[in-house]
Amino acid sequence: MSYTINLTSSQAGEIISRYHLYSVPHTNNYTLFRAKFKGTTLTIFKTLTMIIQGTGSKIIYGDICEILDIEKNINNTNTADTINLSVIGTDEVGTGDFFGPIVVAAVYVPKIQILPLMRMGVKDSKKLTDIKILEIAPTLMKDIKHSALILNNLKYNYLTTKNNCNMNKIKALLHNNVIHNILSKVSDYDAIIVDAFTSNEKYFEYLKDQKIVVDKVELVEKGESKYLAVACASIIARYLFIREIDKLSKEVGFDLPKGAGNKVDLAILKILKEHNDVYFNRIAKVNFKNLEKIINKDSHN
Repeated sequence: MSYTINLTSSQAGEIISRYHLYSVPHTNNYTLFRAKFKGTTLTIFKTLTMIIQGTGSKIIYGDICEILDIEKNINNTNTADTINLSVIGTDEVGTGDFFGPIVVAAVYVPKIQILPLMRMGVKDSKKLTDIKILEIAPTLMKDIKHSALILNNLKYNYLTTKNNCNMNKIKALLHNNVIHNILSKVSDYDAIIVDAFTSNEKYFEYLKDQKIVVDKVELVEKGESKYLAVACASIIARYLFIREIDKLSKEVGFDLPKGAGNKVDLAILKILKEHNDVYFNRIAKVNFKNLEKIINKDSHN
């Protein structure tokens, strides 16, 4: 049995203080602290991820949760159910961003690669800066099997306006296709995990009109924190999204903001000084409220 906990600096210090009498030599340059206690090995990596492994790991995990005053996670990321599995994981980026495409990536992580990837600092892309994403992603893409799809704004706007697809339908189509693509590169796997954006039942309902549907798929909430393959997929998808946003930024002449907040509204106003609203079909998701709000406001002035 094996457990992971993502620590803060102070929490790492607390654990090191409590278990320093049981410390053992490090086995690599990625390790901050390592100890063996009651048949269990505690490893804290420099990324502040701690792994608890061994015959007494369940008890030690409970003790550490009490020490740190944190709640036990019964669905802990790397129990025997996940750390010993070779997994295909998928995640998407861009669905909440007015500007730019939607990117979905699928990654295959065999179980022998899980610990090396953790030592690299792999985790959910939302917990990493863009600079870190740009640093890690090219190595991941070189070292692990992956597939990705980029749905540009023209195609997205066509699907939403002409085909009446909602966002979840689009995501289901993209996930299904990217999984189908990566399966041509993978011969042996234990599970296919999609970072959940809907229920399993709804997911397959969105795909009912498709000729090819990969059916051995499980949608897991917060999958990026439970399966390293999903975390890797989130990093690669984020990396590709950043590159696409950079291209669009060069086209419009300034850095396009991410998300759909006030900065986006200001960017829309700036673009409308040089282009009409049709231009946004190429660079943005026009069914977001941002554009309609700005245009309606201008028409009443």
